[in-house]
Amino acid sequence: MLPEFSSAAARTKEEAIRSLGDHPGSTLLAGGTDLLVRMRRGETHAHLVDITRVPELSVIASENGRLRIGACTTHSAISRNAGILTGARSLSIACSLVGSPQIRNMGTIGGNLVNASPAADSIPPLLVHDAQLTLESSEGAKMEGLESFVVAPYKTVISSAQLLSSITIEVLRGYEEGYRRVAKRAALAISRLSIAWAIKEEEKRFGDVRLAIGSCTPMPFRPRKVEEFLKGEKREKGVAEEAARMVVGEIRAITGDRPSFVYKLPVVRDLLLAILGGR
Repeated sequence: MLPEFSSAAARTKEEAIRSLGDHPGSTLLAGGTDLLVRMRRGETHAHLVDITRVPELSVIASENGRLRIGACTTHSAISRNAGILTGARSLSIACSLVGSPQIRNMGTIGGNLVNASPAADSIPPLLVHDAQLTLESSEGAKMEGLESFVVAPYKTVISSAQLLSSITIEVLRGYEEGYRRVAKRAALAISRLSIAWAIKEEEKRFGDVRLAIGSCTPMPFRPRKVEEFLKGEKREKGVAEEAARMVVGEIRAITGDRPSFVYKLPVVRDLLLAILGGR
């Protein structure tokens, strides 16, 4: 049984924002794949605003070398979109791995971000693409970088009066790009660790290198010191080994040692060696 609550189904973005303002403390319902599970376990919400029928929140559009993804776009739609497949391949791959086919068909990228799980598959690729989030309320719209949007596990800066309407990402042309994760099962499982990357190589040297690590720290992160170290270096085993060592050190510096690191950190090292061409 779900706890009692009132609800409103918005047909436009303006209706959703107005409903949030009229009912302080409201909760948005997009895919509901996380929210409804928590409610069945007893979590209470006085008022839900259903935004699944707002067409403009499910649009993927190209704008001046960037891609704008509506917050209610499903993981399935993102994984199949041609523009994302060519300009943000890591995100396409990550969304294709989220949960089950049913979850991918219902779950939305906006919901994934607002839920802010440390194991969220979409966050590392979005970090690699310098994602900017548009937050809207009755007071207007503001942009928030993804790195500052997530402030702790399952916690973001969004207020109950704000609507996450879209995510804008940089298109990366000429990059080798991908996403790898490790889970307990091959499918239908939560990531135990994940890595997204985008690498531009210039004459067998690293040009621009972007890495994002998920599920090893309280929040997915970009190891920017490692990225800076790699620029201009030859793509060879010794360089890859040093970069992997630096990433492992940064993970330990953020979280200290954990029992799971006995298996996680060697896997992180091996994945990075494979990604960076160190073997």
